[in-house]
Order: sequence, then C-alpha cells, then structure tokens
Amino acid sequence: MGLLLIAVIITLSIILDYFIFDYDDKHWGWLKKASTPVRRSVIGCYLLMSFVIYFGLSLPYIKPFLINISLPKLVSL
Repeated sequence: MGLLLIAVIITLSIILDYFIFDYDDKHWGWLKKASTPVRRSVIGCYLLMSFVIYFGLSLPYIKPFLINISLPKLVSL
C-alpha cells in the first residue's frame, strides 16, 4: 500500500509540474516543441529516475523488511 501511495505521489507531482506549475515554460518549455514520442520518453525517464532515487535513498530503511534470500551453498566434494 505504501509503495502504491509513493508511486501515485511522484507521478502526480510530475504531472502537476508539467501541466499546471510551469505556466511560464521555464522548466518544461524546451520539451513543448518536441514530438510526442520524445515527450513521452523524457517524462518516462524522469519518472524512472525519480523512483530510482527515492528507493535508493530509502533502501537503508526498508532493508530490514526485505526477506533474506540466500543462494544455496555449493558442496565441494
């Protein structure tokens, strides 16, 4: 549930920044002249990097909750 909430907050903040808060085209103005596939790929990369940064910074806090999965040890004969 928390993961979904964080994903919604990050996505919503980028959408609001692109469509509402950038009224004078200072942040996203260079992108408005680009084609639709370029816009989608840039915003998609921006979203991906936002998630990577968030999870990278929160990893020390969620690491205790991860299941410790270890590979089986090879038996030497």
